[in-house]
Amino acid sequence: MDQKNLNITLKQGLRAMGWLFLIVLFSTCQDSLEEVPKAFLTPQNFYETAEDALLAVNASYDHMASGTSNRDFGGVYFNNYWVVQALASDEGYASGANNPQYSLPLTNFTWDANNGYLEDVWEDLYKTINVTNIALQQIPIIEMDEDLKNRFLGECHFIRGLMYFELVRMFGDVPLSLEPTVDLSTISISRTAVAEVYAQIIIDLELARDQLPWAYYGVDMGRATRGAAGGYLTKVYLTLGEWQNAIDEANEIIQSGVHELMPNFGDIFKIENSNNSELLFSVNFTLNNDAIWETSQFNVRVLPVELNKNSLSWELPTQYLYDLFDPSDLRRDVTFKVEWTDSSSGETYTFDPHIFKYWDEAAEPNASSSSSDFFNLRYADLLLMKAEALNELSGPTNEAFELIDQVRSRAGLDDLDITLNKEAFREAILLERTKEFVFEGHRWFDLVRTGKLKEKVLLAKPSVIVDMSRHILFPIPQREINVNPNLVQNPGY
Repeated sequence: MDQKNLNITLKQGLRAMGWLFLIVLFSTCQDSLEEVPKAFLTPQNFYETAEDALLAVNASYDHMASGTSNRDFGGVYFNNYWVVQALASDEGYASGANNPQYSLPLTNFTWDANNGYLEDVWEDLYKTINVTNIALQQIPIIEMDEDLKNRFLGECHFIRGLMYFELVRMFGDVPLSLEPTVDLSTISISRTAVAEVYAQIIIDLELARDQLPWAYYGVDMGRATRGAAGGYLTKVYLTLGEWQNAIDEANEIIQSGVHELMPNFGDIFKIENSNNSELLFSVNFTLNNDAIWETSQFNVRVLPVELNKNSLSWELPTQYLYDLFDPSDLRRDVTFKVEWTDSSSGETYTFDPHIFKYWDEAAEPNASSSSSDFFNLRYADLLLMKAEALNELSGPTNEAFELIDQVRSRAGLDDLDITLNKEAFREAILLERTKEFVFEGHRWFDLVRTGKLKEKVLLAKPSVIVDMSRHILFPIPQREINVNPNLVQNPGY
């Protein structure tokens, strides 16, 4: 093989694994590079100051969003992550107007190991893990304020724990790497057992929880906090069925008084309320050129084509999902619209239900490029998780009813019937989650975790075939297996 083809092969192999061969340098590094020219940047000579440490941490956030360091202009939560969760469930379907070879199989439960959306999710998760591993390796050796150093490390542990949590839930056993990938000898590692991956996730999130502040102010708002780490620990323990641990983690956040429900459901999604008190963690997108994060893609993908040329109707909610909402539920007309009037022309358009909750029409009337954030974890989620854990541990206690009724009350709904038994309460929690978190990247996880994937999907998509031995995990992307013979495929693929 000649040198040109060898170089191409090496690049393709590294890209396929989703890990970076060299450290990622993005646009915000430019000033420091001009001030201190370096003939060749390596981890050993790049990470020297607190500012370098900040850049290293920012690179991890950048890879979760749509930052300039991503070759495909899209990080973990830019689009494909939440698209997969919606389409591979009862929540959404693809119009087929965008990448039908990937989107329609997810809608129809015929996806395979060559699905490009799944490839992108895997790649983005591992790219983020690798830049975070670089930061975790290099920041400790920098001479800087120790409190700030510990905070930076806490942020990185949080991000790595979160990325592996996404991976293990979607793919099961996955390669667990806690060191940066810096040469080809380290990319061919085997899958690590789920239990070991979860053990590391808990270590990372506990370290983050104990090192991070409850809140930030000014330019630091949106970074990972103690509530973010504790909230994800709650979700990890709920997923593992460790009910008391989930309750304990949730209690610490609830009792802190830092987070609360926004009084009005629609206000959660307003641009001016970015990083509001309900958000335990969100990935910040912004059109501000001074920030490391960039535009989100919700409005482009989910709004009806009638709005403007940039609204494309690629992913839509199922009619089944829309019909679950009582007309008196205040969340319905925030989440969806079936009619819209153009204020400039006065023309009214009607259409099938579309997701409107991410569009802040007053702040961003053009409905295209948007500063709307991705809401990873909200306080409403924490309340419902604790209610679920209480029910699984002791049945529907008074406290469990009070927790779910907080969420229902904001939606304008009556309290639940207190005579519900354990199974009925379990179903009530799942229904409340269905309506509260539409297109927020939770649904497939919730259905798999509760064993309800087949039952609920068939209500929304009666013609699909759901195989509970196959569809509770996604396939390892085939291109990963092609370059790493130590990877074994999931059953059914």
